[in-house]
Amino acid sequence: MTKHFFDVGGNIGQTFDWLATLPHDYSDHTIWVFEPSPRHYTKLITKCKEMSKKYTIKLCPFGLGGKNDTITFYEKDDDKGDSFETWLKSDHEVTNIHQGYEVVASMISLPEFILKVTEPGDEVVLDIDSEGSEYPMLEALVKNPEAMKRVTEIIAEFHHIKNPERFMSKDELKAEIAKHNIKLLMRGFA
Repeated sequence: MTKHFFDVGGNIGQTFDWLATLPHDYSDHTIWVFEPSPRHYTKLITKCKEMSKKYTIKLCPFGLGGKNDTITFYEKDDDKGDSFETWLKSDHEVTNIHQGYEVVASMISLPEFILKVTEPGDEVVLDIDSEGSEYPMLEALVKNPEAMKRVTEIIAEFHHIKNPERFMSKDELKAEIAKHNIKLLMRGFA
């Protein structure tokens, strides 16, 4: 049995700093860091190199979502708000910025990725701060019982997005996750 910690929305690697404050720092887990925003790679790679003395790290330069796709990824005026969503709000609204190029990023289905890189009996902790992608990602996960069996805990930050009715609501997701007896810690503003 292998333990996995998925840092979904790795940004510049600040999750490692947060893990250091916890009673259990997850150093017995393989840390998977997912970040589709290329403007964060330099700092994120530096942080991963620094933390590689303590953790087994797998850096994934793509996003996780509800399906496999290649779509526009929007850089925002708050560099912690880059997103596959065109409009996003947490404790404040972020706006898209245009820097003379368009970022087109890959998105991989969360449940498909779990089933590809883990084995039956493995344990997966999800730490999701994906700036709006949490809705389709978790909806796809709760609809995939095989992937759900491998998840032991979900830490999720929820955001306000445009046309949220496209996906299951936060309350519907909470109810589905509870049916699987998975520990859920919610952060966020939605």
